[in-house]
Amino acid sequence: MSEATSNPVTLTFRSPELEAKFLESYHQRVIIRFRWALLLGIFLYSIFAILDSVSVGAIWPKIWFIRFALVNPVMVACFILSFNKKIIIRYYQEITSAVILVGGGGILAMLAIIPAPASYLYSQGLMLVIIYNYTFLGLRFIRASVNGFIIILGFETVSLVVNPLPGYVFVNNNFFLVSANLIGMAVSYYLEKLHRDNFLHTISLRQLAEVDSLTGLLNRGFFMDEVKRHLAREEAAGSRLSFCILDLDRFKEINDTLGHPLGDEILMSLGQAIRRKMRSSDLIGRLGGDELGFFFPGVRNENDLWNIFSKLKAEFQSINRGIESQVTFSVGCVLFGPEVRDLFRCYALADRALLRAKQDRDFIVVVDPEENPLLERRLSGN
Repeated sequence: MSEATSNPVTLTFRSPELEAKFLESYHQRVIIRFRWALLLGIFLYSIFAILDSVSVGAIWPKIWFIRFALVNPVMVACFILSFNKKIIIRYYQEITSAVILVGGGGILAMLAIIPAPASYLYSQGLMLVIIYNYTFLGLRFIRASVNGFIIILGFETVSLVVNPLPGYVFVNNNFFLVSANLIGMAVSYYLEKLHRDNFLHTISLRQLAEVDSLTGLLNRGFFMDEVKRHLAREEAAGSRLSFCILDLDRFKEINDTLGHPLGDEILMSLGQAIRRKMRSSDLIGRLGGDELGFFFPGVRNENDLWNIFSKLKAEFQSINRGIESQVTFSVGCVLFGPEVRDLFRCYALADRALLRAKQDRDFIVVVDPEENPLLERRLSGN
């Protein structure tokens, strides 16, 4: 599918919705790894302080200040923040980048004040930061690459301008840092590509289990479970919702007289019309035979429902223009607020409204939770 294709450089999916789902799923999986990697990073950043007192001379208190007063508190804060699931999932890339840039920036600050020859060795700490940047923390390739180039640029500035290294030391250290960065980019690109391919594979397997193969809509079991989940959400408590059942008029007669292959073609075209006209937030599933269920969050009134199904009817009949007899459908809906949170009550109310609509055919009937009629109208508008 075209929305599953990705940018060959950034690897971002062309579909914003698919990209958002991937990032949410990916961030949820890497949170535990992030915490362990961060604890190890804090430990290493601290344990290297033992070397400061024997390698940097009298300025070791300044180096410890950088380690323990500037860098470690940021890392600890990010570790604590990782337990706020809502924030860490949404801002994982930004938080993780902050860890990398602060850690790398701390080492660059040390390199700016450590005298030779000790300064020749401390750039090796940047190697560890680069390894973390591209592997352990789960950063996306493009963001990790930006972080890597910022660290390399910082090293060039400090080593050439702020606290210059001898030429041979600069060339040696620079060679290994740039090489590690390029290798890290290649590894990061491969890992993210692998994660994205696995994500698409998982979606494909899930669709086989959740989607009706004939219409391309949700199957009955998954549709009902999703509606239940939506009804249970706290944010749904203050909104207007609607549950509807659609049934094709005289569908059994079409199957008996014109054949089941034509009936299947009609159901496929109905699924196609629905996918073209419905919002991504709407839940639509095949309940069985020619009966479809619809769950609409955030509808304003019964006229919204009439507009939705009249437009769907026009699209459906446009697709089926070549069929001998015009195919219509009837719809029963219940429009409700916070007073209804039981799926089977919604189903029963919509089903009884559908029975009333099918008495005239090509009709929509909308009722409230007390089964008072809110709308009884022909979908053609006549």
